[in-house]
Amino acid sequence: MIKALIFDMDGTILNTIDDISTSINHAFTLKGYPNPTVDAVKMALGSGAIQLIERLAPKHLKKEEIRSLYETYQADYDVNNNNLTGPYPGIMDLLDYLKKQGYLLSVVSNKYEYLVKELNIKLFHNYFDVSIGDAPGIPIKPAPDMVYKALDLLKIHKDEALFIGDSDVDIFTAQNAGLKSVGVTWGFRDQKTLEACHADYIIHQPSELLKLLEGNPKS
Repeated sequence: MIKALIFDMDGTILNTIDDISTSINHAFTLKGYPNPTVDAVKMALGSGAIQLIERLAPKHLKKEEIRSLYETYQADYDVNNNNLTGPYPGIMDLLDYLKKQGYLLSVVSNKYEYLVKELNIKLFHNYFDVSIGDAPGIPIKPAPDMVYKALDLLKIHKDEALFIGDSDVDIFTAQNAGLKSVGVTWGFRDQKTLEACHADYIIHQPSELLKLLEGNPKS
């Protein structure tokens, strides 16, 4: 019996790529480095901001140069994370329906927690009962700790929740936490990636999640 749905944020419920790419281009341009392509940024996302910059930075950079590049990026993104960002088509209708049906909703992201909470308020009007992001003292995905924290705060068992995400990191997170996974193809990874990770379910539009829930009724 499914009582809760735990969503990844970037590439799953929010299309954040334009704001992220803009801030990356800002930082790389200031430092005199070539700007990464949007596709390169998409493929580098999923493991937090520091690893994002490490993956995109020119290979010859020293650690302190990468750190400076990251700090320049993060400072810009902190104030420009909501210029072009918005929910994917169908997401708000989905969340509204789920909320009215009594499902518990959570977001678990490798984005910094202060940004996760800020975007939950600004764009989702606190639809999510629990918002968890990268914060001191808790390992990020694909470690299961964030999911365990969400389950604890929601007061539900792992068998009562589904984890929904767009990347290999999300599928591995669900597997590590012992949850069934739902891979979505409208985000930053393709269907082949999700299949290779053995996602339990793969959906191509938000409304398809409702069909899955019909087979796993809340009550």
